[in-house]
Amino acid sequence: MKKIFLYIVIIVAGCTSGHKPAFYEHAGYTSSVDLEADFAVPPDYAKPRVFWWWLDGNISKEGILSDLTEMKKAGIHGALLFDAGCAAGTIYGTVTEQIPAGYTFMSPEWREMFLYACRVADSLGIEISMNICSGWNDGGPWVTPEYAAKRLTWTELEVQGPKTLSEKLPLPENLLKTADDIPFYRPVAVIAMRLVAQCDTVKPLENFRLKAVHSINIPHTDNGLGCDWDIFLKDEPSSEGDCHAFIGDVIDISDKVDASGNIVWDVPEGRYLIMRFGYTGTGIRVSTHSPGGGGLAIDYLSVDATDLQYDNTAAVVVRDVQQAKLNSLKYLHDDSWELGATNWTNGFEQFFKKSHGYDILPYLPVITGRIIESRDVSNKFLYDFRRTIADLIWENHYKRFRDRAHNDGLGVHPESGGPHPAPIDALKNEGLNDIPMGEFWIRAKTHRVSPQTRIYIKQPASAAHIYGRRFVQAEGPTSIGLHWEEDFAYMKPTLDRAYCEGLNRLVVHTFSHSSKDAGKPGNEYFAGTHFNPNVTWWQQAPAFIEWNSRIAFMLSQGLFVGDVCYYYGDNVPNQVPLKHVNDDLGEGYDYDVCNTEVILDRMSVSGGKIYLPDGMSYHALVLPKHKGISPEAAKKIKSMQQSGATIIDLQAGENTREALLRKGVIPDFVYESRKPDALIDYIHRTTDSAEIYYVVNRNERPEYLRVSFRGEGRTPELWHPETGAVNEYPVYQTEAGRTTIPLFLEPFGSVFVVFRKPQNAHYENILLDGKSLFPELPQDTFDTQPFVSLNDAKLFMVHAGNWTLTSSDNKTHTFNAEIETIPVTSGWDVAFDTAWGAPEKTRFDKLVLWNEHPDEDIRYYSGAAEYSTIVHLSAGQRRNKRIYLDLGELYNLAEVHINGQSAGVWWQPPFSQDITEYLHDGENTLQIKVVNLWQNRLIGDQFLPEEKRFTKTNIRKFTKEHPLRPSGLAGPVNIVLIAN
Repeated sequence: MKKIFLYIVIIVAGCTSGHKPAFYEHAGYTSSVDLEADFAVPPDYAKPRVFWWWLDGNISKEGILSDLTEMKKAGIHGALLFDAGCAAGTIYGTVTEQIPAGYTFMSPEWREMFLYACRVADSLGIEISMNICSGWNDGGPWVTPEYAAKRLTWTELEVQGPKTLSEKLPLPENLLKTADDIPFYRPVAVIAMRLVAQCDTVKPLENFRLKAVHSINIPHTDNGLGCDWDIFLKDEPSSEGDCHAFIGDVIDISDKVDASGNIVWDVPEGRYLIMRFGYTGTGIRVSTHSPGGGGLAIDYLSVDATDLQYDNTAAVVVRDVQQAKLNSLKYLHDDSWELGATNWTNGFEQFFKKSHGYDILPYLPVITGRIIESRDVSNKFLYDFRRTIADLIWENHYKRFRDRAHNDGLGVHPESGGPHPAPIDALKNEGLNDIPMGEFWIRAKTHRVSPQTRIYIKQPASAAHIYGRRFVQAEGPTSIGLHWEEDFAYMKPTLDRAYCEGLNRLVVHTFSHSSKDAGKPGNEYFAGTHFNPNVTWWQQAPAFIEWNSRIAFMLSQGLFVGDVCYYYGDNVPNQVPLKHVNDDLGEGYDYDVCNTEVILDRMSVSGGKIYLPDGMSYHALVLPKHKGISPEAAKKIKSMQQSGATIIDLQAGENTREALLRKGVIPDFVYESRKPDALIDYIHRTTDSAEIYYVVNRNERPEYLRVSFRGEGRTPELWHPETGAVNEYPVYQTEAGRTTIPLFLEPFGSVFVVFRKPQNAHYENILLDGKSLFPELPQDTFDTQPFVSLNDAKLFMVHAGNWTLTSSDNKTHTFNAEIETIPVTSGWDVAFDTAWGAPEKTRFDKLVLWNEHPDEDIRYYSGAAEYSTIVHLSAGQRRNKRIYLDLGELYNLAEVHINGQSAGVWWQPPFSQDITEYLHDGENTLQIKVVNLWQNRLIGDQFLPEEKRFTKTNIRKFTKEHPLRPSGLAGPVNIVLIAN
């Protein structure tokens, strides 16, 4: 047996210095030459894509044209076309009704629709991707058992020798049936092993069903990081003779058995267990497919099965598109692994021997839980067995898929790393992608409640960084249980978390096609978040999409900054958990995770740093706490250490943070708060001319912070993705290689802090009424922003009081800030959309939420309503003032116009912004279009006969008993005048 190197100890060593090779730029990406201009108007590569569901094939040319046109108007640059079923049924109390079926997946009519979609996308400049099956788990009606996912199966017969054995060995039970109801079974080998005397007292291998990939129901850890991958590598103490048989007593007697299972064998003396091994199909089928698109899922270990799938889907549409000379089809997709366990394929034995240098057949009893030779030997065999499965999936499915797509001129972005547990080396699979891809789920009380079941971004992000890919893509924010209940503010915290994990290309899940005759909110998929023209806030969606685009743009620039790279070993299965603060690293440093292939083929050492060919570098490589490192990787790691790399072995008790500090690598990002349990996340990108930090408040409470960044000599700037505004921030201190600033973040607030311009005169000390705000934090922290920086790099104090500022040249500036609040009490004219049951116009003398209004037509209203009023401001009131509009309590978002000028879409509380530039002396018109969600109208319709209802949908969730959702403008609305 080929030995597996399970434990190494390497001493920490090395120092920091080195070069930074040029980064390989991918097609479709151009490094920004004007960061501010591209931040204001992001390029196409930064814009979101969407999962475009063709539910049950119910699609038309009219619908295609409408959908793609709406995507273009909203700022969406790509559509990942997903033929699927609507998943009719009941889940979490919600009924999804079946919608009328349309064209069968891959039929001539369906292909005509696909070709038309590509033609429209060509005309609009939209990128098209295609999922290569209906639903997910590659497969379809063309898949016969020979090409389906497979599993090893066996029967057992115990005999006592010596004797002549002549009988028929039974077939295993639960075999997959062919279309003719014939059991599908193919022989592998018949093995006989002479049992040791004490075999009846020998316990099976611990967790052998997981280790032999009969199951992938891997338990979760207690630390909130997902599956317990270490369960495969735990030591099993084994005394001498603690086995069922010795390797020399396991013999292949396949030649004693005919094709029908009849055995004739002279059994030697002793007690023998005869095991008839073969394989059958797992029975896993395509999930959530449209009518006619179902069938068996393919064998991901088989190149022939991959070719069968490609030939019946991708190859067909590629030929159609190429003949039509269309260019919009850019990528092929293969969705998340939900195949369950699969552990065999035709020819597995030959691939195993080629990979590991020994014959698998004598060890097949181990797959049944028996111990051959010892527990250590048996576990090592299963280690090789799982590695073989993963390598076959990599070679014969994902690599074959990529190679065929590239041969057709297309890229790929499969969810090849899971995210569900799978017998794979996830990073190696993701490394094949042109765009590594994951997924993430929104906060919910129904499905995927805990973070470790929701966030799968660190894995594709690490893959992108270690394999030199520009983009990190993910579907999200997905949900099950919520329907039309998410506004932009609710999505933001989940998206910000994903961006801090490394996301820089969002694929919105999901944009479902719904025909006009389906009404509104229309036909929907059982999962969401629903994001299409039928949502109430679609006209305001461009503002939210632009927010995402600006973040994605900034996080696509340059290189990710991670100080350490964690090696996750060579065991299979292996997947990367969500971003977290490692106990050995602590806060202030970020990291990537790498695999064996990257260590062997891509890592080099220069000046004490570890480099990858595309420019990424790390100060240290950290070895895992568990065993499981191949001899090849161990040899390369030792060579890297001898070349000056810092190698940290957690199993030997070494500490990563201490090693970095000894090297002089100080934390990249540090924050301080007076409030307990502050939670601030960040991600850092570096370019030749700028350091880009995205800083995020993960708590739903305001935070006034002292934040410091590694590096000095440059002026900090605040870049606001909601508006595109860029403001030089003239308050900071520099010391000991760090730049420290005060920073206020709203609840779930976020901002870019960018360093690109040389340091100049600035303020280093701020007092309010004699109490320090910076550099020391005040004891009583702020609930609202104390001061802001303006476009001219000046500070404006938003809190009333006596301010004292000390500049870097030791000059003191003292002044008073005064605030006057003018309530808007003149009443409001409110215009509703009569199509949804409310009066066309009404008067609100006093602001009241719609759901509390005595008029039930307003109480159950969903959609937009425009509030209008007049505000008078004299020249004296405006002079030398900054003027804010504070809308108070508002549900769910507002589009604000002042004197006919757009002041933007206000979608993130608190709803208060500077409106100085839109005002003039005298009479000022305020127009506030408030938009709520669908819930109240859907509830109200339950009190109406069906023919009088305003809404129409296949989703049945909201009943008469559901509470109405707060909606509309409650205020108080105030004009706030601030003088400094």
